[in-house]
Amino acid sequence: MTDVDVVVVGYGPGGEMLASLLGRAGHRVLVFEQFPEPYGLPRMSTLDGEIARLLQHASDASKALEDSLPQPYGYMYGADDKLAVRHEWDFTLCGHPSHLSLHQPNIEAAMDERIASFANVEVRWGTTVTSVDDLGDAVRVTARTSVGTGSEATEQQVTARYVVGMDGANSTVRNTLGIDVDVIRQHDDQWFLTDFDILDPAIAEPATEIHMDPRQPYYWGPNGARRCRTDVKVVGNVDPSTQLDHEHGYAWLENRIGIPRNKVRITRRVLYRFRSQIAASFRKGRIFLGGDAAHAMTPHMAQGSCSAMRDGANISWKFDLVLRGLADESLLDSYETERMKHVLPFIHGSLAAWAATSEENPDAAAQRDAFMRSGNFTVPPIPPLPDGILQRDESGAVRAPAGSLSPQGVVVIDSREALLDDIVGFGFQLVTTVPLDEVLKEPHRQLLEAIGAHVVVLGDGPGQTRDVEGTYRDFLGAHGATAYLSRPDLYLFGIADGAAATADLVAELGRQLSLVETTADRPDLEEVAL
Repeated sequence: MTDVDVVVVGYGPGGEMLASLLGRAGHRVLVFEQFPEPYGLPRMSTLDGEIARLLQHASDASKALEDSLPQPYGYMYGADDKLAVRHEWDFTLCGHPSHLSLHQPNIEAAMDERIASFANVEVRWGTTVTSVDDLGDAVRVTARTSVGTGSEATEQQVTARYVVGMDGANSTVRNTLGIDVDVIRQHDDQWFLTDFDILDPAIAEPATEIHMDPRQPYYWGPNGARRCRTDVKVVGNVDPSTQLDHEHGYAWLENRIGIPRNKVRITRRVLYRFRSQIAASFRKGRIFLGGDAAHAMTPHMAQGSCSAMRDGANISWKFDLVLRGLADESLLDSYETERMKHVLPFIHGSLAAWAATSEENPDAAAQRDAFMRSGNFTVPPIPPLPDGILQRDESGAVRAPAGSLSPQGVVVIDSREALLDDIVGFGFQLVTTVPLDEVLKEPHRQLLEAIGAHVVVLGDGPGQTRDVEGTYRDFLGAHGATAYLSRPDLYLFGIADGAAATADLVAELGRQLSLVETTADRPDLEEVAL
């Protein structure tokens, strides 16, 4: 008998996402966080619509996204300080603006508030994990807690069915397991990051700007409502530690951006190096890695914390099925398969963006700018999930659009109008324009009920869901389908055209989920789940 179901090491955005989603599912979760209290200052400054949708389930989204600002465009300026390219972000993703500038403490506070409401989740602040030992059928976690300055540390041990290390790029959990790290690039350059509160109401929040000036590349943009940020490369033969004071931060803003120091207030100024690395494995036995412990990237795609939260969402629903005894532990093998292949393009993409931004050779910078302005420059789209629990074709290959993000639109159900997830909740979703009463047999229904799937029949009739903005009509029409089945982490499992094909889609999901029950246990599930 274990003390808890899951121990989460690290209470950043990824750890909070995981703890919140497991908590709402009713599982026993213990979180160890080495710092004594929340950091309280922003690190991430941008998230996308996918993460905003996940926050509908991991928090009170209105609180999490308070002070967030849609970013319809992103601007990159060349060496001549003239526009090189404008990124078009003026579209909706998962029911939210595709890009949002945010105040990170709001997101973490909102998830923490949700987590605090679960009696089955405990967070132990000021507690450092010193060892994790896989016992075969459980994991023993040893930790040390210090309460108050100068107090004597107390050691504690707990057992859990699983452990997830989300304890940063220098992860104790990863190092304890002896998992190597593939350093894709060793970054030697250093950057000053400075956050400001905007005090003068006459000064608006800036747009998202990257200035590719070979003399000193920098980022200038919003950090949520009434806040802004600079991210400036250290150049020249200077000791950067001598420029960490606020005076240098104010002086740079005045001289380069033109905003007087009495119009803003510095809230954070730090010096740091980027990392581009990935762990050789995201799992060893019953112990998993996520967030920066598993992968780290430059901030040039604004996907570091987003990727950590994707990790938490991905493994949470798989833990849920396994912990409830519905799926075999082999389902957890798909976590590394899915997340490692999905996050690698973000690491390489952000590294490529860093390289373009940081070019110091004037001739190379001029060639870069000319290419960006030529009309041949394109930014690759956010990649779909390339592998894992996804619909396959006859050859076994993933069948598009499986692996892409599922849509979310405004609907009306029983006179209530809202985004779909706010009404039906977290979990699998089977959305169809064709009634399924005659084709969904009892085994299909039992399977959908067991995994907590929400079945949504679109239409204007009694008991049907009205598609207010045509979001689902347009999506299904674009793919020649009448139904789709999506996973709890928002990715499409697959699509179907017609009622019979939809029943087959449900059956295929059952087969891929490694359900525990056998034909001897449940003969009625043979055609669906096995």
